[in-house]
Amino acid sequence: MKIVIATGLYPPEIGGPATYAKLFEERLPKYGIEVSILPFSTVRHLPQIIRHIAYFWKTVRLSRNVDAILVQDTVSTGFPAAVASLLVRKPLILRVPGDYAWEQGIQRFGVRESLDDFQKRSYGLRVAILRAIQRFVARRARRVIAPSRYLARIVSGWISNKKDIDVIYNGVALAQVGFAQGVRAHGREVNRIVSSGRLVPWKGFGELIGIVAKHRDWRLDIFGDGPGRRELEERIATLGAGGRISLKGSVSREDMLETFARAAVFVLNSRYEGLSHTLVEAMAAGAPVVATRVGGNPEVVEDGANGLLVEAGDAAGLERALARLLSDEALRGKLGDAARELAKDFSIEKTVEATANLIKSAV
Repeated sequence: MKIVIATGLYPPEIGGPATYAKLFEERLPKYGIEVSILPFSTVRHLPQIIRHIAYFWKTVRLSRNVDAILVQDTVSTGFPAAVASLLVRKPLILRVPGDYAWEQGIQRFGVRESLDDFQKRSYGLRVAILRAIQRFVARRARRVIAPSRYLARIVSGWISNKKDIDVIYNGVALAQVGFAQGVRAHGREVNRIVSSGRLVPWKGFGELIGIVAKHRDWRLDIFGDGPGRRELEERIATLGAGGRISLKGSVSREDMLETFARAAVFVLNSRYEGLSHTLVEAMAAGAPVVATRVGGNPEVVEDGANGLLVEAGDAAGLERALARLLSDEALRGKLGDAARELAKDFSIEKTVEATANLIKSAV
């Protein structure tokens, strides 16, 4: 069996779709599925209208000799892949990482509402067009995968026929974080806070930077890149925190996981998450975590048992949670140990096997 994976992100780019495109490329062949990758980066250098047309024709050419198309977003690659699937008459499988219309609305079109509230309101023409596109793609797909029950509920609202949404949790390569025990044995770095993700508004890095800057003995490393980098750099400089807060950019997964294992606390301060693979990786490394009570986060983090949950946008609550963990070594140890045990349920092997079985059933 052969498939093409149409993906908006691919290494060295960062983000969930990039991570899973690479993992599927490496691991699906074990299940008898040969993979070709078509990253959007192959056309991103072209003018906007031309790039989507070019990507469509690339998808058509690659899809003629495969059994199915697996697409990892609902618009930039999703729409060309959906139309291509009609033209070449191949089944489309959609893996939904999030609500593209909401993300673009936050970044470009003045949307301020949460993802849940966004589903209930009407906005301008550009947001309406993006919504229409992702609904078309979701309805066109033979099977739809969501990484959490929360996101499955969101996506079900886009599909009039209420087809079943398959929930396949994001897994992590536990073997890659197995070294964390050895790293951890040498002790965690006191007051070292880490976070990771694309530098976009809904990840809450600006708020996190403001909190850490108030405490001269706290340190913060943020892994990832994105369109908000310059704004965050300016915020760090304005707060005079350049010596304590660092934007690490894109680094190797090994380096990032080692930092997770050494950190005193891992923070995920998002306004939205489908299900964060980085959160699961940090937990697998035994890092005590603080996460917002949004999206799929509560499906992974049980407040007080294997991490701490705070309300999104509650800067004071986040600051209290960080101070509590940084001042309580026993609590950090308890939560870190429980987090590592929980992460065993989120192995990449389970994710890949479930995805392989779904692909085979869709063809």
